[in-house]
Amino acid sequence: MSQRQIPSTIDYSTILPLSVPAIAKRQKFYPANGGQFNWSNNQEIRIPVSSVNALLDAQHSFLDFSVTNNSAAVSFGPDIGGGWNYFTQLRVEQGGRVLSQTHDVNRLFASVLNPCQESSEGRATEGIKGSARAYNGAGAASTAVAPFNSPSDVYTLARHNHQAYFAAAVAGTTHRMTCSIPNGLFTQEKLIPLPLVDQNAPITIVLTLCNPQEVGCWSGAPAANDITIGDVSYVAQLIEVGNDVIDQFRAVQDMFGGQVVLSGQDWEYSAANVPALTTGSLDLRLPVRKRSIKSIFWVAQSNDYANTGGLAESTCYSLSFAGQMNLESWGLKFGSVVFPSTPVRGFGDVAVFGSEFRRGESVMELAKAFGTLGFENPTGTLSTLSYGTDSLGMANGDNGVGGNPRVPISNEVVCVCPNGVSTEAFARSITESGVDVETLAQETYLTLNWPGGINSGIEDKVVHMWALYDQHYYFNKDGSITYSN
Repeated sequence: MSQRQIPSTIDYSTILPLSVPAIAKRQKFYPANGGQFNWSNNQEIRIPVSSVNALLDAQHSFLDFSVTNNSAAVSFGPDIGGGWNYFTQLRVEQGGRVLSQTHDVNRLFASVLNPCQESSEGRATEGIKGSARAYNGAGAASTAVAPFNSPSDVYTLARHNHQAYFAAAVAGTTHRMTCSIPNGLFTQEKLIPLPLVDQNAPITIVLTLCNPQEVGCWSGAPAANDITIGDVSYVAQLIEVGNDVIDQFRAVQDMFGGQVVLSGQDWEYSAANVPALTTGSLDLRLPVRKRSIKSIFWVAQSNDYANTGGLAESTCYSLSFAGQMNLESWGLKFGSVVFPSTPVRGFGDVAVFGSEFRRGESVMELAKAFGTLGFENPTGTLSTLSYGTDSLGMANGDNGVGGNPRVPISNEVVCVCPNGVSTEAFARSITESGVDVETLAQETYLTLNWPGGINSGIEDKVVHMWALYDQHYYFNKDGSITYSN
C-alpha cells in the first residue's frame, strides 16, 4: 500500500530549506581597455569579472552602456535587435582561452530571437531597454513622448525601417541600453563560483562592435566613427559568502576529481550562399561538430542589394529583414539521417500553389525549437503582417510588384522570416540530449527544396545558421576553466 498523502499544513516531516550566511549586493564591472569605443578605432570591449569571496548570479545580471550618434548630418533608427544591434561578436574568455563565442550575435537577436520571443508588451519594454521605437509616432523626435490619442501601430508599437530615432539635429544624441548576456555560462541557473577562478585570469566578457551601417536604417551614409559606445559596465548581482562556504566548494572539487561542473547552452554560427535563380534541391553545409545539438535556426537575407532600386545596407533594417525564397520545403540531414522524416513545408509560391499561402507549419516548428509550442503566444511578434509577408517570391532585396523595393518605411509591410527546428525527438543519453554529430564525425546539412517552375529569386542570398547546443563548463582546482561540448 502506498503511503497516505497528508495536507502540507499538517505535514511536519518537511522543514525549511537549508541556507548559508550570505549578503546580496550589486557591483559594476568596467572595461579594462578604455572608456569609449567605436568601429574605426577601439572595436573591442573587454570586461573582466572576478571576486575573491562572492558568487555571481548571472541570471540577474546585465550589460549596461550608452550609444551616441556623433553625426550632425545623419540620423538613424536601430534595428529590432535591442542592445545587441551594435555588437557583431560575443566571446567569453578566461586566461587567454576562448570558452565560447557567438558570431553575428546582432543578427541572431534582430532576425530570430527578438521577433520570436518578444510579445507586444515585450516590445514596449524593449523600447525602454533597447531603444526600439516603442510608442513613438512616425515623425516623433528621438526623445519625444508619444502624442495623446496617436494612431495605433500594428507592428507591435515600433515603426519599421524608420531612421528618425537617434536624431541628427545636434551631434551627440545619446541613449542608454541594457541587455542580458546570451552566453551559456551566463544564462544557466547556478551561481558562478568566482572564488574558484584564478584571480590573475578572471572570466572576461569580450564584445566586438559592428560596422555602423549594420545597426539600422540611416538617413544618409554613416561614417565609421558615427556611433560611440561608452559608459559600459556589467551590472552584476553578487552573493557574498564566508570562507567556510568556499572551502566547501573546494571539498566538492576534490570529491569530483578536482572539478565543479556548470552546464548551459551556447550558439555556433555558420553561413552559406544561395545563388540567384537556384532551382531543384540545394544542400548547405552546416559545419558544426557537437555532441548535443538542441535546435537549428536560420534566416535567408540579401547578399548584395543589387535589386533594391538603389537601396543600400545602411538604408534598411538589414539585420532583421529576411525572406522565404519561394521554398517548397526544407529540412536537415545529420549524416545519413534526415530530420524531420518528412520535410518542413515552406511558404510556397502563389503562382504554383494557388491562393494557399502556407506559414502555419513553419511557425509551429519554430515554436517547437524554442520550446514554446504550448504557450498562449508561442512565437512572439510573428503574425500575418510580419512573418514572410509576401507570397510572391519574398526574398530580401528582390523587387516587389511594379518594381517597388521590399524594404518600405511602414507600420504594416514588414518581413522577418526566421526558421527553426528542434532536434529533441532524437534518442537521449543520461547526461546530454539532442543530436550527436561529434562522436561519429557526421556532416550536417540544411536542405532547401524548390519544385519545378519556381526558383530562389533574382537576388543572391546568404543563409545565416545558428546551432544551439549543450556545453559543460569545468571549474578546475588550478583556477582554470575548461569546457566540453
